[in-house]
Amino acid sequence: QYSLIRDVVSALRRHRMHEQQFLHPPLLVLSNFGLPQRHVRLMAGMFQGMFPALNVHKVNLNSIRRSLLITFDSESQLLEFRH
Repeated sequence: QYSLIRDVVSALRRHRMHEQQFLHPPLLVLSNFGLPQRHVRLMAGMFQGMFPALNVHKVNLNSIRRSLLITFDSESQLLEFRH
């Protein structure tokens, strides 16, 4: 299941979307990807390759405006995206 961006924006009380938030990549958070199966490690590597690596010691926290949480459910073999 998914929602279109126009549906999400129309449901918001205050629109907080501006062009500057897309200038920097999101902070990628992977959850439950530490399993030893090969396909799980491959998926984690694929998601990490989609976004540039952030140096946690040098990153300006004020520049991080978005985060992307990807959770892997090992029982149902499903991914949950939250941006």
